[in-house]
Amino acid sequence: MKYFRLAIIFIAILVLSLLLHLLVYQSDFTYANISNSLFVVSIILFLPSIVAMTGAYQLFHGFRYVVKVFVSPSFRRNYPNFREYKEERQTEIKTTFFKELLIASFIILIASIILARVAMS
Repeated sequence: MKYFRLAIIFIAILVLSLLLHLLVYQSDFTYANISNSLFVVSIILFLPSIVAMTGAYQLFHGFRYVVKVFVSPSFRRNYPNFREYKEERQTEIKTTFFKELLIASFIILIASIILARVAMS
């Protein structure tokens, strides 16, 4: 894990949250508004990073294969069965980017939940 990249991702999430806040709430900085903008940006980045870390995107290879077989006859000639298609699509994620994105978005997600609890009390 690269800590410099983690810091850059963390800062990028905060900047995106600030831009979203300015777009939606203009200059009305309250705990609830800040919490909402942090939560939206962090959850949008957190959930896809979980998908990438677990490899859950591979579940959709079967759907994609069926659709391409029906749409394209040349695709059927290239991949006569699903096993060949799946073997070519087998890719391992060799970067720690998604781990860093997961950590940074999780930290900001927790901060937004804590900030929401403060705003509600």
